[in-house]
Amino acid sequence: MFKNKKRGREEKTNSIIGPGTEFKGTLKDRGSVRVDGRFEGEIETEGSVIVGEEAEVKANIKAKSVIIGGKVIGDIDCEGKVEISSTGSLEGKVKASDLTIAEGAFFNGECRMNPLIQESKKELAPEE
Repeated sequence: MFKNKKRGREEKTNSIIGPGTEFKGTLKDRGSVRVDGRFEGEIETEGSVIVGEEAEVKANIKAKSVIIGGKVIGDIDCEGKVEISSTGSLEGKVKASDLTIAEGAFFNGECRMNPLIQESKKELAPEE
């Protein structure tokens, strides 16, 4: 599903909140987290957070990358990319290096690009 570009292998999904499951609290992990049910609280991981199409999440999220296919209400602090698919909905503040919003997606909030990551991209870019 998600390949690690450096190692060419799939990222391990450590935590799954399946359809029909409701969870309230704080979820901390080192790998990928997938939510297909309902979650309320906070999510913090060194990996990715994937929000499935039927999921409802009311949480602040801190992760390497976030993919939203369902509904998220909360702020996102992401060192990498936030992607809202055509079925996705996000209400909250986003801090990320990249933001992709597909046609048909819903986004109500504000976005701040992570200046430290943007600066490192400029330093790596070849000079013209």
